[in-house]
Amino acid sequence: MFFSNSTIIVQINNIDVEKNLKNFSFFENNGSSNYSRKFYSINFYNDKNDMGEIHYTNSFEYGKMNVINFIRKSNLFFLFTSSVQHTKFFKKIITTMVKEKKISFDILKIPITEEIVDFSEVKNFSFIQTDSVSGIIGTLIFNNDPYLIKMYNNGLITFPFTNNKELIEVIISTSLQILNEYGPI
Repeated sequence: MFFSNSTIIVQINNIDVEKNLKNFSFFENNGSSNYSRKFYSINFYNDKNDMGEIHYTNSFEYGKMNVINFIRKSNLFFLFTSSVQHTKFFKKIITTMVKEKKISFDILKIPITEEIVDFSEVKNFSFIQTDSVSGIIGTLIFNNDPYLIKMYNNGLITFPFTNNKELIEVIISTSLQILNEYGPI
């Protein structure tokens, strides 16, 4: 399992993800020389295609390889990164792989309004505050320990640094419950 302390939820629309997902990679020419090819890939850890990595670089031969781990729940991808901009590389890989013109993506965000939302139905979550920048702040109780969770308005979700898959699954589940309080996903 990978170490992480943040995730961004990306929803893929208008494709059958079960049918279309596979290991996939491709090169794109930078326009300057053969030794500065852009490289993109998606690789899955298992046959269920529910965990994997995204790789991208602007120069395959000499550049830094960026790696983003993910967990997939149906058509929702939890990209374990703190940079919302990384979603553009994910979108490029999926769009190139699937070649569907009608495919679309949504970054699931918290639409903070003046209205107070009731989080009492969210299991093991204690609401602290909402504001226009941080979004929602609260504590998640897991194995009798509190974990600070922040759901920013730009779609970023932060939590304590961990490689505990069970804790990450609870964070994913809690995040989806909170998002559902604002309306069905």
